[in-house]
Amino acid sequence: MSTTTGKKVAILGNGVVGVALAKGFAAHDNAVVFGTRNPQGEKMQQALREVPGASAESYAAAIRGADLAVIALPWDGLVQTLEALGPDALAGKLVIDASNPLDEVGGTLQLAIGHSDSAGEVVQRLLPKAHVVKSFNCVTATHMVDPKLPDGEPDMFIAGNDATAKAEAAAWLKAFGWRAAIDLGGIEESRLTEALAMLWIRYGLRHQHWVHAFSVLGQAKA
Repeated sequence: MSTTTGKKVAILGNGVVGVALAKGFAAHDNAVVFGTRNPQGEKMQQALREVPGASAESYAAAIRGADLAVIALPWDGLVQTLEALGPDALAGKLVIDASNPLDEVGGTLQLAIGHSDSAGEVVQRLLPKAHVVKSFNCVTATHMVDPKLPDGEPDMFIAGNDATAKAEAAAWLKAFGWRAAIDLGGIEESRLTEALAMLWIRYGLRHQHWVHAFSVLGQAKA
């Protein structure tokens, strides 16, 4: 059986990022369940309309029996949500962290943490038995699956401590139409990919252009 079909995928968060990635997993014949504070809320119901066949549960119920999970939570709710799940949550499972630690200061988006820490590392500390891989955080939600750019193929950076989990994340990226997953190393390299997300945002604000992505030319051969 393919490594990218027939899985139960828990999507924690029902915003544009969660919905975009849920569509990708569902399109590859995976069972998608959203984790949310309010499974009956209108925002959740709208997400379910956008991802036919998906379901919604509490965060704890959504991850129960999941083969992997995606963190698509806003920064201001991420720590509280994962603390409530507890350190044993998703033990031994791949957790793809697509979050960015963004804060608005004086009307300008900034990184809430950085340089010596990252959201990726926070997620790994809160889920110490899971295998966290940072990915999908430096591109618009509409390009997370099947990114089509007229002037080239984009690449996605990943970071994490477990080689097997990173290989699995790379397989998902390949299935979702990315040219390559570029492995930067341990989860601490999330500091760089989250800063890269900030660069992506600043470029978008300056040019009012939100469909750009990054590509590494002249890549080293494996």
